[in-house]
Amino acid sequence: MAEKKLVLTFSSEQVNSPLTFRLARDFEVDISILRAEVTERGGKLILSLNGPEDGIRGAIAFLEENKVQVGEVARFVVRDEERCTDCSMCVSICPVRAYQLDKKSWKVVFDQDRCIACGVCVDACPALALKCEDHLTQTV
Repeated sequence: MAEKKLVLTFSSEQVNSPLTFRLARDFEVDISILRAEVTERGGKLILSLNGPEDGIRGAIAFLEENKVQVGEVARFVVRDEERCTDCSMCVSICPVRAYQLDKKSWKVVFDQDRCIACGVCVDACPALALKCEDHLTQTV
């Protein structure tokens, strides 16, 4: 079993297409939508695909055949430990709970594997201790 975190960008013509349903049904992959920004003009999904490697490859090929721009989440939020004041603003705002407050040390613990690089924490950090690096590779 493998996992890939992907960013899908699609046009207005694709908004009402059941693309994620087709991925799960036709390629036997589990899909977790980590973040979605969809309007009638198009949208962007950050999702995690879990399943057999050939199923993930097939799912990506299917998306590309349907003119969906596919990128892989490759890097994440970077935290400057020296600037961080452990205020826990990031804990309260993170949509995927990549930050936790250690109740013994009162330090913020960051789980980069959970991070989807959405940037919400970067915008909320009062100490400017977080930055979101370029997190997309070329098309997968």
